[in-house]
Amino acid sequence: MNLKDLKNRHIQYDWKTIFVGVQENYFSKDVISDYAVELMEIGDESGIVGELAWGVSSEDLDKVMLEIKTNYFPQLDEDSAILLEENRKLRFVYLSEIKERCKEDNELLNKIAEFYGNHHYPEDMVSFVNYMPQEVPTTKEEMVNRFDKFLKLEGVRFSQN
Repeated sequence: MNLKDLKNRHIQYDWKTIFVGVQENYFSKDVISDYAVELMEIGDESGIVGELAWGVSSEDLDKVMLEIKTNYFPQLDEDSAILLEENRKLRFVYLSEIKERCKEDNELLNKIAEFYGNHHYPEDMVSFVNYMPQEVPTTKEEMVNRFDKFLKLEGVRFSQN
């Protein structure tokens, strides 16, 4: 994923979004520089933004992530509701991308299950993860319908229109 994916869905983002996105592997470290360049283009000339616009090396990533947190949201801990909401926003964009790319139900359900396993097993996704036990016997179509309903509700939550 990259910043264009957020823009295409009219999702607002800031340093908290970037921080969570890199931390949770939605983004590569390069998105940090992309965002810094965007900020410079709108007139942010702060020292940290100028530094980050030049790029972030893999060796410096932990230091840079700490610097971003310290400079932009030092009062928030990793489990704060605000950062959890950023994660949820990124999850919505990521799952929307999966939905667009997968044309076949099996492929879609497999990609959802892969995401589920790689992102700390979110409880609100259990009803459409194909390898999780369901309360009642469930067809592929029913799982896809639940996923569609879930995405629609998340879309309403995060849309800026």
